[in-house]
Amino acid sequence: MRKTTIFKQLILNVVIPAISALLILGAFNYSQTKRNLVDSIDNKNKIIAEEIIHITEFMELALEIVEQELNPIMETYSNELVHTYFKDTKNIEHADLDKIREELGMDPNMEDIYIINQDGIVVNTTYEKDMNLNLFSFGKDHEDILRSIFKEGKYVNERFTVESTTKRLKKYTYHPTIDGQYIIELGIYSERTDKIIEFFKNTARKLSQNQPSIAGVHLFISEDHPICLTDDIELPETEINFMKDRFARQDSVRIPKKIDKKKLFYTYLYIERGNSDLYKGAVVRIITDRTREEVLLRNELIKFVSIFGLTILVVIILLYRKTKVITHPIKKLVEKVNRVSDGNLSERADVEGNNEITTLSQKFNAMIEELESYYNELEQKVKDRTAEVVRQKEEIEVKNKHITDSIRYAKRIQNAILPPDPYVKQLLPNSFILYKPKDIVSGDFYWMTKKNNVTIYAAVDCTGHGVTGAFMSIVGNNQLNYAVDVKKAREAGSILDYLNEGVIETLREKGHENLSVSGVKDGMDLALCIIDHKNMKLQFAGANNPLCLVRDGEIIQIKGDRMAIGGNFADDLPKFKNHEIDLQKGDVLYTFSDGYPDQFGGDDGRKFMLKKFRELLLEIHKNPIEEQEEILNEKLEAWRGKEEQVDDILVIGVKIE
Repeated sequence: MRKTTIFKQLILNVVIPAISALLILGAFNYSQTKRNLVDSIDNKNKIIAEEIIHITEFMELALEIVEQELNPIMETYSNELVHTYFKDTKNIEHADLDKIREELGMDPNMEDIYIINQDGIVVNTTYEKDMNLNLFSFGKDHEDILRSIFKEGKYVNERFTVESTTKRLKKYTYHPTIDGQYIIELGIYSERTDKIIEFFKNTARKLSQNQPSIAGVHLFISEDHPICLTDDIELPETEINFMKDRFARQDSVRIPKKIDKKKLFYTYLYIERGNSDLYKGAVVRIITDRTREEVLLRNELIKFVSIFGLTILVVIILLYRKTKVITHPIKKLVEKVNRVSDGNLSERADVEGNNEITTLSQKFNAMIEELESYYNELEQKVKDRTAEVVRQKEEIEVKNKHITDSIRYAKRIQNAILPPDPYVKQLLPNSFILYKPKDIVSGDFYWMTKKNNVTIYAAVDCTGHGVTGAFMSIVGNNQLNYAVDVKKAREAGSILDYLNEGVIETLREKGHENLSVSGVKDGMDLALCIIDHKNMKLQFAGANNPLCLVRDGEIIQIKGDRMAIGGNFADDLPKFKNHEIDLQKGDVLYTFSDGYPDQFGGDDGRKFMLKKFRELLLEIHKNPIEEQEEILNEKLEAWRGKEEQVDDILVIGVKIE
């Protein structure tokens, strides 16, 4: 546990919670102030939007008055053109419209004539800029209107709309010719209309000028081609698409932007306009400059942090000076306690003042005096006991050395009964033996000999491991030699029968008919093979352990009998089965104890398992025989990791050539 002080505890438990609460309150106030500022700007924007709506209502009323004066004039012009000048439309596309306009008494600066064919193209006009203009390109609504005029053959008088090229308000009428091949369109400007629009623009500008935080107020109309009525503004393509989206969604949004180090907010407000032909809806864009407010807000935050930090510093200094009065005597008491903890029981605490610390010091001194008395008494007892413990320790060390020496000598005896490496290579030149005892001595051992030009070898797993297993391995080695050399057994099953009889007899003589101390019957499992290289024959017999033969990329398991050597003390002993197999060149024989498959390891600490072991043998059987031993050992160690080896390990591999 980390060491701390009373001052630190006061800081952690008193000051920091108070600071945290103040910081949370400050953050809340800052957030609330910021929110109020945003709400204030939003309210201003709404008020401006309402003013714009009122102005547009007034503008529509004024335009309606102008239209009422223009409607009969335009209808007269239209009827004259349709029924007199263009009763026959044969030369309508090449007619001199300027001359006709002059004959009708139309103002060439304010009034224009357009001839539109059925494809929506202006094929003749007094306004040269609109020549060959495709009116269908103005949007689906405009195209539908023109097509309906062609179809119904009726005169249509529109309200004022914005001309695409001049951005001025212009009033249009549409009148189809008698043969229905063309539409004669009239377009008329009005000075009074221009004055109304100029008044509207000036009023909108004044709205932004009266509010320092408002950088601009703009009214956009026309969903298909957004046009600003308040200023001559050319919108970039992205802004046009964004504006069209506002018309389509009929919503209101606020977008923050940073331009020339200014923090601006672009607020878009969609307003619904009843039955106006000029525009069914509009979008008011209000540009708010919040740079000044942001600077003020930041300065206030800096001021708050500075004052808050200075206040906290003063509080900590005062708290430190006040707590020092308390912590000084406690610190001295702690020093005394530390000296006592280091073994200096003669230390006593200073008794000063008249408070709780004084009482604590008195109780501490009384406790130390009693502790010193106990310590002196205990020290004497420990000295007496230490001599006895040292004597017993030395005696145990001597016994342990004798036991260890005996085990190491048993290891030398066990190594002496194992076939030497040159002898193994002589009998089985193309083979390997992976042998890994768990302890100094092993319960697993391998045995081999050569009789009558056949090689006999066995992989044996005795009960247990360590000393008990090693003793059984000596018994097993002796009885194998007895079965082959004395009994002259030459069949694998017969050798195991004689081995079984010999081991049981040995255990009877030693009084091992009952369970051993470990609770497991003494005995051994093994796999024994007899190879006749000349005739390419193999005999196999097993006690619980199998033989694995790999041939043509397949692994064949020949199971041993399900009984152990020395595991049955009945008078009528069962016989072990002798298996005879024809060998082929390239066959690989594997015999083994259960140590490898039973080893724990892997990510989950599970056993390797026999199935996985057989798959590994099949995977490596084509490798050179020496490499197979290395691969098996590397795989085992990688699987085992930090796990303890649980049993002796023995694997014998023999390749037939």
